[in-house]
Amino acid sequence: MTKPLVALTATVLLASSLAACGYSTEMRSDTATDIVTPASADLPPVETSPEIFQIINADSIPAKVFVEQAGVGNMFEIQAGQLAAEKASNPLVRTYGEQMVRDHTALGLAMNSKASIAGNTFTVPVTLDTKHQAMIDQLNAASGDQFDQLYIQMMRQSHKDTYELFNAMANRGSLSNFNELAADNKEMILHHLEQVDAIAQQIMM
Repeated sequence: MTKPLVALTATVLLASSLAACGYSTEMRSDTATDIVTPASADLPPVETSPEIFQIINADSIPAKVFVEQAGVGNMFEIQAGQLAAEKASNPLVRTYGEQMVRDHTALGLAMNSKASIAGNTFTVPVTLDTKHQAMIDQLNAASGDQFDQLYIQMMRQSHKDTYELFNAMANRGSLSNFNELAADNKEMILHHLEQVDAIAQQIMM
C-alpha cells in the first residue's frame, strides 16, 4: 500500500495561527455543506482551508474577495490540470487533469464575462499568488506515482475550498452577477470533488 497523503504543512500552521488569534473554529450553520469524503484510514477527510473558512463564515461574501479567490483558484486548477495531462502516470489522473482544463477554462471565461458586466471595479487575477505558484512548482518537480498522489491531494483540497467558497457566495454574496456565477457552477465543482475522491480511493489502494 502506498503511503498516506501528507497534509500540507502551511495549512496546519495557518490553522494554528487562526486559533491562536481567536478565530472561531465552528462553521456557520447556513454555510456547512456536509460533504462526506470516503471513510478510509488511507483517505482522510478534507477540511476547509483556514483562509477560505474565514471568508465563508462572514455574514456576507464581498464580491471583490470572491473574484480574487475564485480567480486564482480557477487558474491554479487549469495550470495543474495541464501538468497532469502531460505528466500523470495513471490514466485516471491524466483524464481528470484534462477535464479540469476544459471545465475550468470555461469557468474562467464565464467569470471574466461577469466581471466585464460589473464594470472596471472587478478584475479577475491573471497571475497565481505565492501559495498556488509554490504548489505548481511542487508539481513540476514531481514525477511518476509521486506526481499523481501530490496532484490528487491538491485537487481534493482545492475543490473542497472552491466548493465552499462558491456555495457561500451563491447564498450570501454581495453582488448578484457573481452570486449567479457561483450558483450556476457550484454543482460542477462538487462533482469534481466527488470524482477526485473516487480517484484517490483507487490510487491509494
